[in-house]
Order: sequence, then structure tokens, then C-alpha cells
Amino acid sequence: AIGPYLALAERLGNFASYIAAGNPRAVRLTYFGRVAEMNTQLIRNAGVAGVLNRSLSQRANLVNAMSVAAQRGLATAERHEKRVAAMDTIRLELETDAGVTSVEGAVVLDKPRLIQVDGIYCETPLAGHLTFMKNQDVPGVIGHVGTVLGRNGVNIANFSLGREDAPPKPGEPLKAIAVVETDEVASEAVLAQ
Repeated sequence: AIGPYLALAERLGNFASYIAAGNPRAVRLTYFGRVAEMNTQLIRNAGVAGVLNRSLSQRANLVNAMSVAAQRGLATAERHEKRVAAMDTIRLELETDAGVTSVEGAVVLDKPRLIQVDGIYCETPLAGHLTFMKNQDVPGVIGHVGTVLGRNGVNIANFSLGREDAPPKPGEPLKAIAVVETDEVASEAVLAQ
């Protein structure tokens, strides 16, 4: 029963470690719905291992993740929200010395899917070659990204977008995010473009 959630937590941790700025200080996991009623120790370990494996030469796993986290001074916490939900989800927050990055995901048809980044809804598979972008919600961004990838022979498999519901201050543009899955890794030169 927890197998799909292990994969979800590990991929959420790994994804968060790539998009967060700064040095990790803490990992917090919150479980919503039926997953909150499970024994989540292994799910927690998978999420922590996902974060750690971004920067470790020796891989963290379900068995050693907590001891490796303790050795590196990485605090961990869990919260169980047994609310009635349309979907059972896991939220992983990665706190660094530069701020907090929050990612939330769900298991859909036995596959891990991202559903939210920093409170912005953006649904996409947590698999394959992913490029994550933050930008202002202005015309032309999607066209530019598609043109750059196409010009460089990088095929788009999935393009998921999201934007905040309201600007932080009236009159400011909305913040937007995109997760682009491609058939191959986009090179540093393509990413710079």
C-alpha cells in the first residue's frame, strides 16, 4: 500500500532539492487524506533520501536516510492531516538558508505526480527529464520556451503551467511556473537561452 508513496516522496524530495536555493536545513513532510493514516516512517525516509541524494556521493536510502540526515545536521518533521480530501497527497517542504520551497504531489494511476509548487497548482508527472521555470505571467513566455527548445531539436513531451491566484500587491504581475518534460536532457546552452 505504501510503495507508490515511497516513490512519490523520494521524487518530491529530489525535485525540491533541485529547485530550492541555498543549503538544506530541514525537511518537513505533511500527509493529507488516507496516507496520513498510514505508518509513514518509510515514506519520510524516502523523502529525506530524495533531498540528500542531490548532493551526496554515497546514496541515502530507506534504511540510512535518517542517520545521514542527522550527520549532516538536517532536521526532519512530519505532520498527519487526516482530513477528507479529494486526493491523498504528500507535501514536502525543504527549508534552506535562503528560504522554504514547498512541493506537493499525489499518486495517480500508481504513478507519482507533482501537483503544486510553492502554493501554485502545476500538475505533471514526476519522471523523465524535467525543466522547471519561474517567471512573471506575461504574454510570450510559452512561445519563447517552445521556440528555443524546437530550434535546438529538443522535443517537448509535456508542458505544465500554473500561476498564483492573486498578485502579492495590487497591480503587480502574477508569478507563474512551468515544468517542461522533454525527451532528452536540455543542455546548459539551451537552458541559458
